[in-house]
Amino acid sequence: MPIIRASIAALLLAPLIAHANFREFKAVPVDSELAAKITRAAEASLKDFPRLTADNLALSVIDLTKPEAPGRADYHGDASFYPASLVKLFFMVETYRQGKLSPEIERALREMIYVSDNDAAAFLVDILTDTCSGSELEGKALEDFVDHRRKLNRSFAALGYDISAMMKPWSFGPFGRDMQLLGENKVNRNRASANSFASLLFWIVRRHAISRQASDAMLALLERPLAPPRPTENQVKDFFGESLPSGSKLWSKEGDTSEVRHDAAYIELPSGRKLIVVILTRGAADDKTLLPDVGKRLLAELGEDRR
Repeated sequence: MPIIRASIAALLLAPLIAHANFREFKAVPVDSELAAKITRAAEASLKDFPRLTADNLALSVIDLTKPEAPGRADYHGDASFYPASLVKLFFMVETYRQGKLSPEIERALREMIYVSDNDAAAFLVDILTDTCSGSELEGKALEDFVDHRRKLNRSFAALGYDISAMMKPWSFGPFGRDMQLLGENKVNRNRASANSFASLLFWIVRRHAISRQASDAMLALLERPLAPPRPTENQVKDFFGESLPSGSKLWSKEGDTSEVRHDAAYIELPSGRKLIVVILTRGAADDKTLLPDVGKRLLAELGEDRR
């Protein structure tokens, strides 16, 4: 009988593990001491970078050092930002959720995450939403196109996420029907918060995102050496990873444009500390010292600024 009860319990828990959501993330206890440290780091960074006003900075941190008792805190963690290439984290998770894996899709995932290739991301968005870019549309054809692109938003909204992931990342676009999709005043522009990205990483690191196997595969995509072998594969120098002490381990994804400069990371420090750190910034994206300096301030507050 105990074995039968255990099996039933496992079956009952399976949907929760497979579909861990943003509401569960918000239920993780807020650590007041961690919150104070994050606020001090944020305020010090605002003094260092005058162009970085308070409403243009967001931080979200989860301490996973004690896996049985995680704690979290944030600074403007629920504020919406244009996510740039961080939106590719949502595309990655949705790809595994839909289970549409093939050698070519797996190649696109690697290119999208490891070198942040926009063409790979566009390919996956087409597959995930059953759409394709092209000339302008009218009437019902346009309505259907927009509705299909909302598929990812609906998928994550069901899990409690308030995000928009309708638009492909573009280097110089969008054009045609994608420009129509963007809408008046960019109403459908991609958006997300520091807490939403922290939540995604939280479930991946705890092997609760889709499945243990899918979580392991996503972690493998996000893993980064602190000394990238080729400059084209760099998402460390000039980003949060640059602030890490020697001997640290890093899993991350950055996002930057002329407007924003972001990083979302899971780190394991030489001290044994394990942290998820998300930094979103707006208004000083051309300053390549920004994310390393914010990272150093944060690590110093946490007592982890050893070089």
